[in-house]
Amino acid sequence: MEHRNSNKLNAAFLLLLQPIARLFLRYGRGIKEFYELSKTAFVVVASEDYGVGGRPTNASRVAAMTGITRREVRRIRVKLDGDRASVTEHGTPVSDVMTAWRTDTEFLDENKSPALLPLDGQPGSFQALIKRYAGDIPEGAMRKELERISAVETVGDYMRLLEPGAATRLEEGRLAAQLKSGPYPLLAAVAANHMSDDPKDDWPIEIVRETSIRQSDVRRVRQIVSGRLKAATTNIAELLEAYATLHGGDEQTEAGVPISAGVFYTEGIEIPDSGN
Repeated sequence: MEHRNSNKLNAAFLLLLQPIARLFLRYGRGIKEFYELSKTAFVVVASEDYGVGGRPTNASRVAAMTGITRREVRRIRVKLDGDRASVTEHGTPVSDVMTAWRTDTEFLDENKSPALLPLDGQPGSFQALIKRYAGDIPEGAMRKELERISAVETVGDYMRLLEPGAATRLEEGRLAAQLKSGPYPLLAAVAANHMSDDPKDDWPIEIVRETSIRQSDVRRVRQIVSGRLKAATTNIAELLEAYATLHGGDEQTEAGVPISAGVFYTEGIEIPDSGN
């Protein structure tokens, strides 16, 4: 029975990770970046949540809990101490190719900038770049992937490397803000409730059950729900603001606690039966 329960939880974790993988790929990040960030998160949580006497968990216990070697735990803690927790080395063949295009003198112009590369020929061609730095990825597949992420453009029989524009940086910043204000607090609430020993301390989570709507009605329903969600968040915001204002003049004898609440809407997502 324990094994079956474990499989159910792993299946749920797999579902949870798929939207994350989708966003990683959308923004040109691969498994190595995900793995590095995941290891860092495991070290942070294991160190903070399972220490004794208010002290961080020692490296040996972190290694035993997480499966990360003690050497890796120490390396990650150095990153954390240097405020570099979110710094990763790009680790996809795509990023390796782009880095080489910016740094290898064979693929630079007279100004030490990424050169306009001929598609074929040796040396200093796009074909040569892919052969040297893309591993076993075929040239056609690499070209399509670079085009998908808007990293290159074809100019006749040449290929030009494009630098990320302001629009891309703005889009990434907007996504980062959405992730920190939405999914992160929701998952933090789920985790807090499962770590709590007293149900009275649970953070409220209310989910409307999945309902099937006719395809022709989806757009209208989405608009109606959007209005209801905005009204709900406005009511909650007014409540919190009123409470903060009411007690704002009180003598502060204890630290304040940040409080937030949010609502969301989805469509086209089928939630597998909990028995699977």
